[in-house]
Amino acid sequence: MEPSEEYSREDIRKLTAALTELYYIILSLNPIVHENTRILAKGFEIKLPLDLIRTTLLVRKLAEILKEIWKAIYMPSRMLIEELRISNTVEGRIDVPLTSRLIGQGQLLIASRKRRLSLEAIENIFLKAFLKRLEKDAEKFLDSVGNVRCGDIVYEEVFKAFTENVREKLLTIRKNIRELEKKTFLKHIDVRENLVEDRGLERLAWKVLERNMYPYNSIARWTLKYVKTNMLALLTKYIKGAKEISDLKLGLWDYKLYEVYTYYVVTYLVAKTFNIQSIVMWKDEVLLSSRKVEVKISYDKTPECKSWIAHGKHYVLNHDKIKVPPGRPDITVYINEQVSSVCDAKYRVSTKELSESRFKVLGYMHEYSAPIGVLFFDPNHVKNSSSIDKEVEETIEFINKAVNYGGIIVEDENKALHIIALEPKPFAKLRESREYRVLEKTVEKLITKEA
Repeated sequence: MEPSEEYSREDIRKLTAALTELYYIILSLNPIVHENTRILAKGFEIKLPLDLIRTTLLVRKLAEILKEIWKAIYMPSRMLIEELRISNTVEGRIDVPLTSRLIGQGQLLIASRKRRLSLEAIENIFLKAFLKRLEKDAEKFLDSVGNVRCGDIVYEEVFKAFTENVREKLLTIRKNIRELEKKTFLKHIDVRENLVEDRGLERLAWKVLERNMYPYNSIARWTLKYVKTNMLALLTKYIKGAKEISDLKLGLWDYKLYEVYTYYVVTYLVAKTFNIQSIVMWKDEVLLSSRKVEVKISYDKTPECKSWIAHGKHYVLNHDKIKVPPGRPDITVYINEQVSSVCDAKYRVSTKELSESRFKVLGYMHEYSAPIGVLFFDPNHVKNSSSIDKEVEETIEFINKAVNYGGIIVEDENKALHIIALEPKPFAKLRESREYRVLEKTVEKLITKEA
């Protein structure tokens, strides 16, 4: 029996929230992201809106930059224009070199430089232009997000979760900008529309950087980064993607999100345990490097040239060759180019399917000569099978024990099978859970195998 739509939506919200938070954690490790993780469903490549999370981090920083803008506005000494005056009297700070040249030319004149407060300082024009741009983009972004509708219930919840934080920050930013423009001298500065567009704003920012006056210089650097990000273009791309996904009629594909969640959990654990110094991410793999080891983790990707089933000799009765497709583990861990672990992640499955998945992992281990196999499953979404035989009954008992202990590790001298009850949850709770300790043991086994 399929779950109701409301139940499914709540389920998706919880899973997506855990996935979103985990991606923030991975970004805190400063990875180089060449491509975002993709999901293959019915042959269609779904790109998760992970760019919007990186945009959220930038918008969060801009919210902090607004504090710098308030500081700049209430520092009158920073709002100065320096004018050169040449006359018979001293009108400011004497420009000694120029005055000497004038006297040398027989002119009894004094060159002085006078500073005066001015609304027309380049820094003030830049601030007003930048604030207008932020307010304009915030209006467009909030309007676009508010009007998004997607016929696919999974992607609609994913999109909402991935845009929620940036939406909240933009609301705060918009409110602050309106206060700045209403309560400060900025309301008296006129800025042409062309200065708010990319090219004009970039020119202003570079000019401010040349003058190198604090705190305007730091604001200008973040402005250039913001323009380069092009938040509205990213939003448009993902809204278009939502329409394409709606047309596919995929149904519930939240199990794919669980696979990605598991992939990120494994990536994080490996990075922390191996003391990784460099992380590079592509659409279906991540490369982690330290001084001693290089680890590659792939998602939903066939390990190339590693399967003896696919690359052995194949014959039929008439001696013709036949190609056998290789297995495709959800997650594969390589250490120094050798397959060290193969993993499968199961979500919303029956006890019978889970029992079969155990043998599927054992098959992957045999096919790729992997010493460690891992079966992940969400303990909250395992359904009892309608037809129960002896093997399934034993599996139910076994799974219940795995849930109670967070996971079970079965091993001999050369092989190990890890069965982990991984429930998507907030990262702080995951760190305190029993299954996290089992996961740590799993990664430690990888290190032991490498040694």
